[in-house]
Amino acid sequence: MAAAASTGLIATLNARLDSMPASERAIARAILDAPGEVVNLSSQALAERCNVSQSSIIKFCQKIGFSGFPALKIALSAETARSENAQQIHAGIFSDDSLGAVAKKLFASKISALSETMKLNDNAALEAAREMIDRADRIEIFGVGGSALVARDLASKLAKFGKSVVMGGDSHMQLGNLASFGPEDLLIAISYSGKSREVNVAVDYAMERGIPVLFIGACQRSPAPEVVLRCVADENLVRSASIATRTAQLAITDLLFVLFVQGRGDVARRIEESQALVRRLRR
Repeated sequence: MAAAASTGLIATLNARLDSMPASERAIARAILDAPGEVVNLSSQALAERCNVSQSSIIKFCQKIGFSGFPALKIALSAETARSENAQQIHAGIFSDDSLGAVAKKLFASKISALSETMKLNDNAALEAAREMIDRADRIEIFGVGGSALVARDLASKLAKFGKSVVMGGDSHMQLGNLASFGPEDLLIAISYSGKSREVNVAVDYAMERGIPVLFIGACQRSPAPEVVLRCVADENLVRSASIATRTAQLAITDLLFVLFVQGRGDVARRIEESQALVRRLRR
């Protein structure tokens, strides 16, 4: 985790949160939840807030690439603090930023989301996800809010290559569709935070009924679904839209689609048939 000083403290903590020991997770969570308050705390005050020792704070800072708590606060302050007249309009982007600064920050956040997401998902999990999609008779792709856009994109891609994909217009329709599923089908649940009630209701039902579940996002349940693919984005402070979050989610779903297509022997034929049908519109 020593990359925090160069890649961004917020992004690093977001990426590594779930893999930290309990004491370190408590410190990281305190920083992520209230960065503006943490920059004004002493190491002793933060230790008391997290119910850890002061030495644990120092060790935590050193472990993620800082010389100590003061250095961490400087980095945190640089990421979150601006002049009183500047409004934060999106994660790390302020109203007084130049066009070039906005472009640089936005693209950097997307690149960071892609890089950190790639690090979190090993080949075994990706292969298991591909196999689940390949063998499923029917697939329900469940997401709400911004995740619904990602779900709709994946559904259209898989349907083009012959998968039977069910995608309801709202959460009630999606849950109604899921009620007819069985062990031979698949639920793909997409939730960046893992806290979406609608998605969690669907996952609970699927696991109760023996329906395979592929979860894309931060899975905060025990026992966990059969396969979990994680996404990371540095958008925990202020965001006008889930831009980097959706970038990370789309990277995972696009990768799953490409892996699925790669395993099929009729790719060229299906692409040609699809293109030929669309060409009819030009006649």
